[in-house]
Amino acid sequence: MRWAIALLLLLLATIVLYANQRRQVEVAFSAQANASGWLQVFHDARGQYAETRSQWLKLETGPARAQGFDARGREAAWLRLDPPLKAETRLCGLRIGQSGAAGEYEIRQADETAVALEEGCLRMRPADGARDPKVVVRFVGRSAEKLARAQVWQRVFLVAAGLLVLALAAAAYACRASLAAAAAAMPAVKGFAVLERRLHWIAAAMMLALGTAYVLATPPGAVPDEEAHLAKIVRISQGVAFGDSGTRPMPDPRAMYGPFSDYLVNKQPFTRQQLSAQLDRPLACAPTGAGLAKGANGYFPHQYVLSSLWFKAACAGGMRFGQFLYGARMLNLLLATALVAWGLAYAARGKWALFLIAFLPMTLSQMSSLSADSLTLSLSVAWLGLISGIAGGRLDPARAAPALWTLSLAIAFLKPGTAWVLACLLFCKPAYDRAGVSYLGALLRHLALPWLVHIAWTLSARGDAQPLQGVDWTANLHALLEHPARFPLALARTMTGEHAVLLLQRMIGVLGWLDVKLSAWTYWTAGAMLLAAFWANDAARGRPPRYVMPLAAAMALGSVVVVALPLFIYWTPADSPVVQGLQGRYFTVTAAFALTWCAFGVPAGLRSVLGWAFVAVAVAINIDAVYRLHEAYFVVGRP
Repeated sequence: MRWAIALLLLLLATIVLYANQRRQVEVAFSAQANASGWLQVFHDARGQYAETRSQWLKLETGPARAQGFDARGREAAWLRLDPPLKAETRLCGLRIGQSGAAGEYEIRQADETAVALEEGCLRMRPADGARDPKVVVRFVGRSAEKLARAQVWQRVFLVAAGLLVLALAAAAYACRASLAAAAAAMPAVKGFAVLERRLHWIAAAMMLALGTAYVLATPPGAVPDEEAHLAKIVRISQGVAFGDSGTRPMPDPRAMYGPFSDYLVNKQPFTRQQLSAQLDRPLACAPTGAGLAKGANGYFPHQYVLSSLWFKAACAGGMRFGQFLYGARMLNLLLATALVAWGLAYAARGKWALFLIAFLPMTLSQMSSLSADSLTLSLSVAWLGLISGIAGGRLDPARAAPALWTLSLAIAFLKPGTAWVLACLLFCKPAYDRAGVSYLGALLRHLALPWLVHIAWTLSARGDAQPLQGVDWTANLHALLEHPARFPLALARTMTGEHAVLLLQRMIGVLGWLDVKLSAWTYWTAGAMLLAAFWANDAARGRPPRYVMPLAAAMALGSVVVVALPLFIYWTPADSPVVQGLQGRYFTVTAAFALTWCAFGVPAGLRSVLGWAFVAVAVAINIDAVYRLHEAYFVVGRP
């Protein structure tokens, strides 16, 4: 029987590998432009384009350069070409595959672009003042036949891959006793016991080293809404801790950014001379009549205390803008490092998951910035670590009470919806009973009261919420009450398919103003590690009560609703099929929660392999992220 299973697995694996090779197609061409820029190429089987099925190709002046990208099946049947705004672009020899006859295609659409076919070359020139130029082409004739053959192999691949997954699952189930025995007998990797015991110190050292690299590699203003966060810091330093400063004269932070502003349009690379010149400017401390950005008005001031004190000290000391900026970023990084290390020091369940979440490039880059998300993410990791320690018997509930009181109130004043993470205290009743401490009292102090505070603060700050331009939030609210199914349907579309892939990428790390992508291997590796974190708990500590996993899964799903609902009301146009404004980092805490409370225990040997892999991956993906930041801002520019 085992031989038959092995042969079946070998046959299916062979079909999968062969079909995978045959389903691949390459779209090839040579490109030339009279000015440097980026060409974005969308590809799809039916002309329904998405960011996840697109390629950014750098165009340079001079001789034509060979370009190309890989697709699968008929995914390249339709191409949408978005040329750079201020350049004439020529694509020559557009075809399927590097060799063979020239491709056959037809131009189906041209918006804001003059287009012509000249001697086998497609010439595109955007109109003056064009905002979204594009040209749509469709492969026909022999090129379409090549894609049709690849599509047949695509179907074979999908069927064979599905059967292989089922066969592997069946084989694993049939051999579960042997696999469990093998895992139990696996020796721990040398040094793992010390690594796990000292993980909080190791993580702190890694965070300071890699976080400092983000502090130095990120130009001024290159974190989303940094100007709004700096405006909030200025207001607090001037005594306006809540709401808007109105017409009251304030120091103008916009004067500090110079060329490092308007990142949505300003895509060209900067020079080191530009950076040095801007960082050497005196910090703008004198009040002016300029109105400040309002995007962070609704945030509670405790998220900016360190930066505000540093701003006052920098003004009093006559510091340069760079000294203030890097100093404020480092203060946020130091606080985040302390909170994460604190949580890891006590965590039982989810220790390795919390470590991995803290070292996602998006998480660490936010912790190393002026963003309010720095405190949101680090407070959540600290809370999950301490509650995990209580539930796992590593932390006495009575001893933890002052820390829980402080953390729960700090979380209560974070952005709307964040306080849901406090609910994991519901998993700690057995620990409180063993310690002889009132569990009901703990729920009232650290869950019910902070929730009431959070609701009250959210309602009081609602007037500072900034709806997206053109969105009528009152109409959205009325429509939601009249048609309750509209929101869940839009959320379901947002959390599946291409939108879900994009959110996952942005949770792992699409940096800057969501336009600095990391290497493809970073997303695959980090995604694999996040999945592996479900099997990184210590089996020796025993299983939690049966209700924990299903209840935690329900809470995690509920948190998605809590995060998405305000954006559906304030940021989603009435005709949008999906919820607008969602970003991957909004679900980082959800991922940390799910990986902590829904994970399985494994023996020390397997856990040691995963632990060392998490450390290696954490270093590798952040080095790649820092390199990509440098490349995007100081070498090639951004698409």
